[in-house]
Amino acid sequence: MAFQKYSRMDQSLFTRFVRLGVPYIELNQQGRARPSIATLYNWRYKALGDMPHVTARPAFQAANAGFAHEFQMVDVEDLGGVGESAPTAHFFQNLAEAEYVVAVYMYMRLIGYPADKITMLSTYNGQVALLNDVATQRCASHPAIGMPAKIA
Repeated sequence: MAFQKYSRMDQSLFTRFVRLGVPYIELNQQGRARPSIATLYNWRYKALGDMPHVTARPAFQAANAGFAHEFQMVDVEDLGGVGESAPTAHFFQNLAEAEYVVAVYMYMRLIGYPADKITMLSTYNGQVALLNDVATQRCASHPAIGMPAKIA
């Protein structure tokens, strides 16, 4: 435990390098998200703008078919009185959230979104494992749904 605290293992390698003074280049433009979605994380950068194609390409301007907004913030209630859990240390899981995300994925497939254009993302390894389990159980054998391009 002392080694872990002394070495600051709770920080990413990149953060440790920056704090040690290793030179780095900070992004000043993003080109993978709609501007409205980028506002969710652009506070993290000094001056993050959008690359020209983000405002020019039709794919970034078209509405998301079947959804009321460009992105959704959803509060998922506990499932059966169980919310977030950690079956082992630092392996966070939430079954209600995983079930909800997989249900949204299934909805997207049923209204015509191609599976190879859908990725499920989570910041927790435990949640990624749970998403894989739930998606495999609910989607893998269904011919109209199948698995998403990636779960990471």
